[in-house]
Amino acid sequence: MESWLTVTSVIKGTVRGLYAPILVIVVAVIGLAPGILLSGAAHAQSGGNAGAYDEAEAQGIDRMLMCPVCPAQTIDQTEVPLAKQMRAQVRELLSEGRTRKEVLAWFSAPERYGPGVLAEPPRSGVYLIAWIVPGVVVVAALAGGVLTLRAMRGRGSDVAHVETSQEADELQPYLAAVDKDLALNTDEERTDG
Repeated sequence: MESWLTVTSVIKGTVRGLYAPILVIVVAVIGLAPGILLSGAAHAQSGGNAGAYDEAEAQGIDRMLMCPVCPAQTIDQTEVPLAKQMRAQVRELLSEGRTRKEVLAWFSAPERYGPGVLAEPPRSGVYLIAWIVPGVVVVAALAGGVLTLRAMRGRGSDVAHVETSQEADELQPYLAAVDKDLALNTDEERTDG
């Protein structure tokens, strides 16, 4: 503290007026900067961040874990005691320095909750079926729809053609009578005109 007063009095003695407080602050920052920087490096080397975790990462993991006692809810959606314990465990594992993958593996281990605790099934082994089958079903449904539409289009034109030729054969005598009547009217109009 005594050295600080000496520096302040020397600066105030040489620089008077408005710039003296600014110069004191600049000297203080320059004097303290190496200490601050070195203490941050020492803190990082000593593992000072071992207990820290990213809350956004923890919340993301909470959305990936299903609550074992609540149907169709993740642990971030429910307030049952087990979900609260699981959320606390997620944060504890993250503060130990574990990654998202390691935390999910810890919860889905067979001796704890098993793979059913994951909101999204793993993309390997037997669970690969859960990823493949929906895609195959969608593709098969689209292909079936296209084939059905093609068959309906082809069959529809053949049926229409057959019906029109049969109807034309049945209507032929009536059409001839209409033509005859029209021909008579046309001839009468010519003679009258």
